[in-house]
Amino acid sequence: MRKRLIHIALPVVVLAGILFGGWLWLRSYTLHGIASRVPDLKGLSLDEASSMLQGRELRAMVIDSVYSDELPKGSVVDQDPDAGVEVKPGRKVYLVLNASQPKMIDMPRLVDLSKRQAISVLDIIGLKVKELQYKPDPCVDCVIAQLYKGEPIAPDARIRRGEAITLVLGSGDHGERVPVPDLVGLTNAEVRMVLNMASLNLGVVVECVGCNTTADSTLARVRRQSPMADVNHRMALGSSIDIWLTADTAGLRPKQGWDDPSRYMQTDTLDAIE
Repeated sequence: MRKRLIHIALPVVVLAGILFGGWLWLRSYTLHGIASRVPDLKGLSLDEASSMLQGRELRAMVIDSVYSDELPKGSVVDQDPDAGVEVKPGRKVYLVLNASQPKMIDMPRLVDLSKRQAISVLDIIGLKVKELQYKPDPCVDCVIAQLYKGEPIAPDARIRRGEAITLVLGSGDHGERVPVPDLVGLTNAEVRMVLNMASLNLGVVVECVGCNTTADSTLARVRRQSPMADVNHRMALGSSIDIWLTADTAGLRPKQGWDDPSRYMQTDTLDAIE
């Protein structure tokens, strides 16, 4: 009887021992009850982020890069898992860095597009408009050439995102002229948008009163312009307007409907004005 009980109990004990040993191994393997809190790495360099993660038994892995002028080059702009999440030691933390230079892209073909189409294409792919130049051509505001640093740039040529392109546009055969837009109350970025719509260029930013930082300049608004806005004053396509900015924006707001493109599409010919 005793031997029979031993034969029955032995497998049970062995099985229980195996299960208990497996549980202990699994608990140790999965580091049950042990966790590290992911730190906030945004704004740190890769070396700084890696060092901070190593101190918490975590590992850094760069998976992508983006480009921003507003952030330090090579700094962390995003992370996964997010800061504050608790993870197991040894876990990889995936990082997105701010690239030292913008990515290279293909230059689009802008010739034969309208001014509005060309500016829209440039905006979508991350290029800027440096200047609008005008030459005699029957098709008013049609792109007849695209320039980069003063030289023609061919479609599909490689160019860095964020670079500025000069659009050479048709001015018509009769000296088309446009009204002087009212820029007072607009920010610098809004000024450029309105001038593009009006087929004009930004001349000189004469001064920016109270602008001590980049943020001040970005938020500053136009307090004066030359020439002044006048419904009876017309300018040749591609002419420039100088502006004065101020960081004291109290009471400075643009007139209603300033961003309506139809306001800037009224052209007259020089003959008609005379």
